[in-house]
Amino acid sequence: MHLSNVPLKTLLNTRLRSVGRLFALMVLAVTTGHAVAAEPVAEAPLVIGQRVVHVFRAPLGAYTPAERAEGARQRILKAMESSGEGWTSIKRTEQGVAVDLDGKPMFIVLPGDARKLADESPDDLANAASRKLQQVWREAQERSDPRATASAAMRVMVAAVVLLLALTVIVKIVRWMHGIIIARLADRVHRLPGAGGGSRMAALLIGLASRGCLAAGWLLALTVVFLFLVYSLDQFAHTRSISEGLSQSLTNLLVQVMSSVAGAVPGLFIAAIIFLVAWSVTQVSSAIFSQIGDGRLKVGMLDAHTAPATRRIVNGSLWLFALAMAYPYLPGSHTEAFKGLSVMVGLMVSIGASGLIGQMASGIMLVYTRALSLGDYVRIQEAEGTVTELGLLVTRLRTGMGEEVALPNALVLANLTRNFSRSRPGAGFILDTTITIGYDAPWRQVHAMLLEAAHAIPEIARDSEPYVVQTALSDFYVAYKLVVYAGADKPAARARVTSDLHASIQDVFNRNGVQIMSPHYYLDPAKPKTVAEADWYAPPATAPLKKSE
Repeated sequence: MHLSNVPLKTLLNTRLRSVGRLFALMVLAVTTGHAVAAEPVAEAPLVIGQRVVHVFRAPLGAYTPAERAEGARQRILKAMESSGEGWTSIKRTEQGVAVDLDGKPMFIVLPGDARKLADESPDDLANAASRKLQQVWREAQERSDPRATASAAMRVMVAAVVLLLALTVIVKIVRWMHGIIIARLADRVHRLPGAGGGSRMAALLIGLASRGCLAAGWLLALTVVFLFLVYSLDQFAHTRSISEGLSQSLTNLLVQVMSSVAGAVPGLFIAAIIFLVAWSVTQVSSAIFSQIGDGRLKVGMLDAHTAPATRRIVNGSLWLFALAMAYPYLPGSHTEAFKGLSVMVGLMVSIGASGLIGQMASGIMLVYTRALSLGDYVRIQEAEGTVTELGLLVTRLRTGMGEEVALPNALVLANLTRNFSRSRPGAGFILDTTITIGYDAPWRQVHAMLLEAAHAIPEIARDSEPYVVQTALSDFYVAYKLVVYAGADKPAARARVTSDLHASIQDVFNRNGVQIMSPHYYLDPAKPKTVAEADWYAPPATAPLKKSE
């Protein structure tokens, strides 16, 4: 038929109907597309006896995946109630791959059930479902068989006996190994030079070995208990899936740990190289500062006094730099947990280390301002002694009477420090003592007696003449200060020189009948408070032998 023979009205109606059908199809397609996008079809697993046989993802005609899964479950449960051998098979159909049980179709695996991104195919899914279905059928038969349950219980009881025997053997072996290792380690440690029975290092090594043996025993015992648990759960059809889950979880954990270790090896290797380089540089730095401290090397403003503190600062900075460089290569450093832990530790350190930083800053100021030096004899508040350590945190004094005083550097910096070792070069120190004498004693006599007492001490230097200073004219007495220079350099020797000087002053004043008024004075006694020379060595004191004797 030619278009010239068709009426115009009929042609227009035909075209309008075609455009209307096309528009309706477009609207239906858009609406259907939005509906599918808005309501995606949910997956529906087919679970029989705590096992997932198959996961339905695509609809079959008017049946949704959930309806397909429920229908397959009902058919399988009904087939299990009937007598059969539990043979499973698959066969291709027009719609997909059917899974049969004893020749009866149970469900169909559609192409839409396979995930293309996971590289799955309907045939692979059908084969896997067939194997799972056969296993489910066997377990169902086993659950309904009392003899199988009794046999499984007997096997578990035998395994429990074996577990008890294994734990007993483990305990005995651990005790035996613990005794041998501790005895041999203690013998080896005690043979080391300077390692006695009470050595801290010996106790630490023995304690670590003991706890290591106990930890190994606990690990072995827990492993045996885990194996018993997995075996026992595997004997019963009701709990076999739990046993397989435990085994699979442990296997996955071990694989993950091994993969993490293997992935961390290159980073650990780089971190080890960084720390090795830092250690080498610090060794070189320590050697250089040791030479500076010994006076064999002179570098700028560094000398024996500032070298130890500078060495600590330089080496600490090197290790901090090495830690910052190695941080990205440490295992787990890129995880959120590691980052959060690092932030928390940094916050704790910043809050709690404010006093620590203050002490370190005070120690650095004490060193570089040369306020104190090792070997100086100083008095800080009530502490008096020889400086034995100038640390970043504390300054230690040795009093010479068996005492060691540790003073925080901030306290030392904030208080008045009297240094008795800076008046002249050498290892000696300035020693002063103050006494109070009444106005009835001639001051010239007092000066002479104090100088005589100072000359009687052998350790007091002869090239630096002692001198006396009147420091106060009080209401009832005059304060005299004797200043001498002692050549002693050890804390004990300095304490002894001080004691000898005080004893010599008492002897001289008693010999000349002059009463010492310290520390308080109320009125003149009826008889001067002096000791006659004949009574100096009253029992139990013993008089020294004369040189002629």
